[in-house]
Amino acid sequence: MLRANNDMWHLMPLPPSQFNMSALNETLKQLVADACTYPPRSVARQRCIQEIYRLVMKSGKLWKENTPYYGDALQETWEYCCQNLEQYDPSISAVTTWIDIRLKWMLRKWRERHNREQQRQVNPIKTKDGTILDALDTLASNQDIGRVLQIWQTTISWVQNDPDGKLQRTCFRKRREINAQVLFLKRFPSETPWQDIAKEFNLTPAQAKDLPKFYNRNCLPLLREFGVAQGYIEEKKKSKSIK
Repeated sequence: MLRANNDMWHLMPLPPSQFNMSALNETLKQLVADACTYPPRSVARQRCIQEIYRLVMKSGKLWKENTPYYGDALQETWEYCCQNLEQYDPSISAVTTWIDIRLKWMLRKWRERHNREQQRQVNPIKTKDGTILDALDTLASNQDIGRVLQIWQTTISWVQNDPDGKLQRTCFRKRREINAQVLFLKRFPSETPWQDIAKEFNLTPAQAKDLPKFYNRNCLPLLREFGVAQGYIEEKKKSKSIK
């Protein structure tokens, strides 16, 4: 099995001129399809997996963050994806997007585990026989997680592709580089802090203060519209006015 190391998050993406992302996506899709034709643990399948790993890590398309559990989350992500290649659906997203979503899910799981572990001493969860449960035992089942991942894949694919251009047209103070698409990719599911986003775009203190308001008022409604259209959430019923 492939092993992630703590230095992998330092890998930088190659310039577009040296690494054609469209060609990469097609190559990865074909490698996944080829791997699925071979028996598990076969040499041929492992060769495909090793090439998938090499190309994805070289592309720099996976989310990176400097946290103590990033290496563990990355390792678990690769283990899951390599063992479940048949679950990849090329009609929903690129291979890198599929892996990236799983990585972000794993990171959230590790973050929750870290936070809950700190609270266990204060509010431990015990069964009738006195056994202390891991807080992660209360999370959704694998089936529920699969459904959530499918929703994430579809949603992030919509954000990245922006089929009608509405996300890129929704700009903050006429700053075309600060649009709904960019903010969505930074805010979920990894929740990049607003102060980091403000620093990246050299915003003034006043602009940094207004950016979250813009996000809530102008960007989130677009996400909700998409959710309603996909059937993920129910449309709000308009309250009848009292005459």
